[in-house]
Amino acid sequence: MIRFDSSLTRQGVRGKGTLALKSALARSYAVLGAVFAPYAERRLALHAQGFLGYLGLAKETTWGTPVVPTDYMEILRESLSLTTDRFDVKNIVSKFHEPDDVDGVDRIAGDIVMMGHPVSAGHFLKAAMNTVSGTVVLSGFLWTTKFISVKSEFAQGVASQPYTLEVFRDVTSASQIAGAICSQLQMAITPNQDLRFTASWIGKSHLYKASTTPTFPSSSLNPLTFDTSSIQIAGAATARVEALTITVDNQLEGIPALNNSTQIARIRRRGPQMITVTGTLDFQDITEHLDFLNQTERAFVLSLTKADSFQFVADIPRLVYTAFAPTLAGRERLTVQFTGKARFKTSSDVAASFALTSTKSDY
Repeated sequence: MIRFDSSLTRQGVRGKGTLALKSALARSYAVLGAVFAPYAERRLALHAQGFLGYLGLAKETTWGTPVVPTDYMEILRESLSLTTDRFDVKNIVSKFHEPDDVDGVDRIAGDIVMMGHPVSAGHFLKAAMNTVSGTVVLSGFLWTTKFISVKSEFAQGVASQPYTLEVFRDVTSASQIAGAICSQLQMAITPNQDLRFTASWIGKSHLYKASTTPTFPSSSLNPLTFDTSSIQIAGAATARVEALTITVDNQLEGIPALNNSTQIARIRRRGPQMITVTGTLDFQDITEHLDFLNQTERAFVLSLTKADSFQFVADIPRLVYTAFAPTLAGRERLTVQFTGKARFKTSSDVAASFALTSTKSDY
């Protein structure tokens, strides 16, 4: 008599059923994936992506009258934004809730951070220094533009050259900021970094407009970097400076007025242009510390040169240390954080000058 083991049959059926179910689910997922994948891609594309943005700018002939971008630059980040002052009009209201306030002056400000591109850097230098002169290095290809200390205001109530900034953040329209003036410019260099430019701006007005098509500089493709830099102090080359930042502070502020508008009425200076140098120095001897103690002025030059003749030179003929504190922080190697200020030199008529050699002839 042959016995039939029903439990084995049930297990076999159950196993085949499980496999069939898994196969059916897999086919269903494949179908659903094919159906919804394009939708998912479209949804992803609808979310703003920083890498798809751009920055464009152009010089204005009249402060606050917007113009279309003439130049574009590849930037690292920006923080341009509009904030609104607010003021209270009620305090005693016989209620527990906070009473409504009223919106006031629109304040537009923020930073743009950019690599030290030999062409794009000139726009920030022009915005910060205002005064330029140019010479031909190689006809039709290379020019050197020299940016020097401010000599005058751009116009009455307009401290320096105004720009229209166009920022596209990959969301339908571009932000247009008119009447933008550079209030401060930082140029920082450290190992494993380009010559990093950070420009701080104050603007007059903001609106959304149709985006434009950016065209970025094609030459040079690479920025000015730390490995092409050299520094001279008092005419002698030194390899002891490990980090350096040059700051041009124009001391600007936006001033509101009773002008039938929430926009600022002008951008003026709170004080003179101030140029400072900060950095880190390998503490090998007391030469620079004695310069600080005796308040001895030294010429200071930073130079970055690319193999294809692009160059940036910062020349400060009279630098005096305002802070230099060698201290023992522990057992590690000693470095010193220093600060210096640029003083005006009458014979050269500048406190500092910045020369940029690039393929652009006019800023």
